[in-house]
Amino acid sequence: MERFTLVLGEENSLLPGKHWTSYSVDVLDDKMVCHAKDSTTYEIAYSDFQKAEFGIGSGNLWLQCLVKGEPLVFCSPRKSWKSEAGKKLIERIDSVSPIADKKEYDHYTGKLFWLYMFK
Repeated sequence: MERFTLVLGEENSLLPGKHWTSYSVDVLDDKMVCHAKDSTTYEIAYSDFQKAEFGIGSGNLWLQCLVKGEPLVFCSPRKSWKSEAGKKLIERIDSVSPIADKKEYDHYTGKLFWLYMFK
């Protein structure tokens, strides 16, 4: 199974870690299963997403979310956003909480992404 790479943008109460903490994520139909480097796993159901919005900053594509009333901000390498796991993650989140500014995803994963990286 292909995994999505999730990199935290800030501390939060859903996934332990500070800015730039990385998780390997199984993107399932009903939830994401996040694997920490110490082999601990955390599950986040898509139905818990209340808000989501893309943004580009510091050369990264960020997804800023509200999950069960708590913020969750993360980025991922470009190849992970473009992967089947990345596309499925976006589709599943978008199905329960429409993602704002999806044009940012299109810019970041498109052919001329370097024009948008440092805006």
